[in-house]
Amino acid sequence: MGRQCHKIAFCGVSASLGTVLLLLGGLIPGATYCAPVLGMLPLLPVLAEYGWRPALGVYGVTAVLALLLTPDKELAGVYLFLGYYPVLRPALERLHSRLVRLICKLAVFNAAVLALYFLLLRVLGLDMLETEFVEYSTPLLMALLVGGNLVFLLLDRTLGQLMLLWQYRLRRLFFRH
Repeated sequence: MGRQCHKIAFCGVSASLGTVLLLLGGLIPGATYCAPVLGMLPLLPVLAEYGWRPALGVYGVTAVLALLLTPDKELAGVYLFLGYYPVLRPALERLHSRLVRLICKLAVFNAAVLALYFLLLRVLGLDMLETEFVEYSTPLLMALLVGGNLVFLLLDRTLGQLMLLWQYRLRRLFFRH
């Protein structure tokens, strides 16, 4: 019983922390892309300690709360479409070929980004984004997408290092086995 209560409490605190990080992103100008990355971080200990199902639950709760509470819908959308990546990452890491692994990771990122902005522009009709994108030329939009891919690869590497840090150092601070 104690272990189950600890698991529920830890997942609840992790979801709360992720939500607060996303809400802070709405307060800081220009944090539309930084806050969702920070919101992913509380998923790492849940994933390491309890597995992918509770981590997906924490992601789902955080995503719903972000959609309901965050004034910046683009920020909430970025988390909704990419926030699950730390949970998906271990499955992609099990692919044997480094090239196939890289292609799959970039395909996940690009599909998520293209689906997000299609939804924001065409379905939800966010005028602010549409006027912003109309000002950009096609080469600039492509350069932004390439830059986003490079930042995503850096995020992927950072998530791997943070997971190792949790497993070998920080776990001792929070869990007494």
